[in-house]
Amino acid sequence: MKRIIALVLILISLVASSSAEYYPRTALVTSLDYTTDCVIATDWAGIEWEFTGIEDWQINDLVSMMMDDNNTPNTIYDDIIVKALYGGFI
Repeated sequence: MKRIIALVLILISLVASSSAEYYPRTALVTSLDYTTDCVIATDWAGIEWEFTGIEDWQINDLVSMMMDDNNTPNTIYDDIIVKALYGGFI
């Protein structure tokens, strides 16, 4: 029982000490690469983001992305897309 409690406390401290910051970002699907299964979306600042899983994506779809700041809060160029969700179309 003490081992289980110790393990739970360690896991809680690891989760609490991670400083990952998540934020939402919206972009417009501008290109689809069927050979690599890659969706390219451009945000309002003109930055292109890529994620895999073309499935039902189409050009001019809006994508809502959950982003991880990769522990570098002063730059977005190394941020990671955690999840991409359909947000409508234009």
